[in-house]
Amino acid sequence: MLDKRKTNRRRKIPLIRFFIFLSAAVLVMRALKSTQDTETASEASIAPLSRIDKQLEQRIEKPLTEYLSQFTHVVKPGETFYGILSGFEVSLQGANDVYQSLKPLGFPALFPGDSLVINRDSSGVLQKLELLSKCRYRYQVCCSDSSIKAQKCSLAVSTYTCMVNGVLETSLSEHMNQFGVSDAITSKFADIFAWDINFFLDPRKGDRFQILFEKNYAEGKFIGYGDVLAARYVSGRKEFLAFGLKDSEGRIKYYDANGKSVQKQFLKAPLSYSRISSGFTFRRKHPVLGYYRPHLGVDYAAPRGTPVYASADGKVSFSGRKGDFGNLVILTHGGAYETYYGHLHTISSKAGSGLYVKQGDLIGTVGSTGMSTGPHLDYRMKRSGNFVNPASIIMPSNSSVESARKVEFDALKNALSASFELRFPGRTGLHVLEINTPESGEPMVHQVIRTTDGGDDGGKSGT
Repeated sequence: MLDKRKTNRRRKIPLIRFFIFLSAAVLVMRALKSTQDTETASEASIAPLSRIDKQLEQRIEKPLTEYLSQFTHVVKPGETFYGILSGFEVSLQGANDVYQSLKPLGFPALFPGDSLVINRDSSGVLQKLELLSKCRYRYQVCCSDSSIKAQKCSLAVSTYTCMVNGVLETSLSEHMNQFGVSDAITSKFADIFAWDINFFLDPRKGDRFQILFEKNYAEGKFIGYGDVLAARYVSGRKEFLAFGLKDSEGRIKYYDANGKSVQKQFLKAPLSYSRISSGFTFRRKHPVLGYYRPHLGVDYAAPRGTPVYASADGKVSFSGRKGDFGNLVILTHGGAYETYYGHLHTISSKAGSGLYVKQGDLIGTVGSTGMSTGPHLDYRMKRSGNFVNPASIIMPSNSSVESARKVEFDALKNALSASFELRFPGRTGLHVLEINTPESGEPMVHQVIRTTDGGDDGGKSGT
């Protein structure tokens, strides 16, 4: 009986397995059919690509080619308003319309360092222009099909008082550039001491220099340098100091530690850029003749065409061609002094015989006329009929601080001297001493609206 039951169980097991496999197969078939139906429905719901493109085109308001392009430009020396806009493919008519809209706002001209932001479309039509001027104004021009709106607003300018400390290793200009200071400040520094230091001849390695000056910023952008407040140059045991004091008209003039003007009768050099090729000597081998003969002056080697300036007020006693000098100008300075300017390439029309010139007036340009091996200026000085070394002449100051302002000057001098002595002692480089930030507030805005026919609405202003 027991054996019979075991036999029946063995017969049922294959049948159970068969039904399990059959059920699984049915489930798999149903799943596959469901997936195919879903895929078919999905394919049916996908729109053609052309239909999507059309929908997207309807959503785009303007073609991409009509979108604005924006450019930023910092004005370089010699660039013009029209030239810059032309370089950004703005039409001449468009540039002229913008310029004419700015004129009633007192727009003077572009200056190196001014920044422009230009927006135009692909066809070169100017849509918007913004100008940040070193004159402390922002100009904005918006153009449409029917009118041009121009406005001007004053900028809130922050003034940074900066100081440069340096020790001379190569040249003054190289050190200034290394410190991030432009040639404009270097030239101003040299101009201040132009009556005491010949920067083409006198500087020596190890000389120390310091300068206090202002940098102006508006809306976080550098817009130009302010005044040079004070300057100091130390060479060996010689110390030269200059402190700026503004007169009643706002012009800054410089005085030494004793309150005497740094300006004197003669400039130390009649050039603003060059290098010395031959110092003063009574025995020099002549570069053309090949033998030694006195060279009673100073040769300034410089590129042809470099401006030559009168070293002092005087009268032109000779102007023209003269032997080995080539083109020559001779100035008499009253009393006992004469100055010679030889080998000139050109002579200024303001330096004709019998005319009077002022210190710093252009009298000609560097050349190589006469007996000369290359472009240079032969500068000489006579005193009482005898040639003397121009570098050795020491002249008195032209003026002094007014007695009524002596106390004011002494206080200013002491404050500036303290900055030289106490701020960042022994640390070379560019340092910021003070930041003067104006109070915030809405500036006055002036605007002019011009129609495309060139008229305007008379100009409007508001805050």
